[in-house]
Amino acid sequence: MTHGGSARASPVHPQNEQYHPHHLVEPLISRQRTYGTAVQSQQPSPAPTVLGSHIEHPQPLRPNIAAASPVQDTDPNKNAGRIRLSISWDVTTFNVWLDLNAPCDAFYRAFQQQAAKQRKSILDRATITIQLKNDRNMPDEEARPLSLAEDDLEADWEMTTEWLEANRRDKPPHIYGVVEMEEG
Repeated sequence: MTHGGSARASPVHPQNEQYHPHHLVEPLISRQRTYGTAVQSQQPSPAPTVLGSHIEHPQPLRPNIAAASPVQDTDPNKNAGRIRLSISWDVTTFNVWLDLNAPCDAFYRAFQQQAAKQRKSILDRATITIQLKNDRNMPDEEARPLSLAEDDLEADWEMTTEWLEANRRDKPPHIYGVVEMEEG
């Protein structure tokens, strides 16, 4: 007896007939088809399914390797106004993004935010000068000084951004900076 209470029929092979296994397989396949159809009709589907048909997709189901790679920005002007500064302050080094088209206050806020994270100290901007360099090993005498004192920063900002644009390296960090503190 089976689970449903029906008796299972065992194949009868008369002794004089030859045994053919496909007689057993055909009913099994038929039952699977019937069961599969019943299961498909019971499961909800958001769209009708037509087995054996080919569906054109506007996007490939498996994206190729090139499509999965990050998209390179081909607009050379998009990042032209943005540079990365690597700033050293005693033994601490941190990076700041600088938008050359933004006002000087935006640079100071970005600098202050990173400096506060790294240094854990309150800054007195009037006592800070950053020596800007296009090479890490450039002598301080050749560097461009940038005072963070509010009036000085605002007055020198246009010339500083011109210097940064003219002296930036091709890859980040584009400019190096060394912080100097005045006694005050």
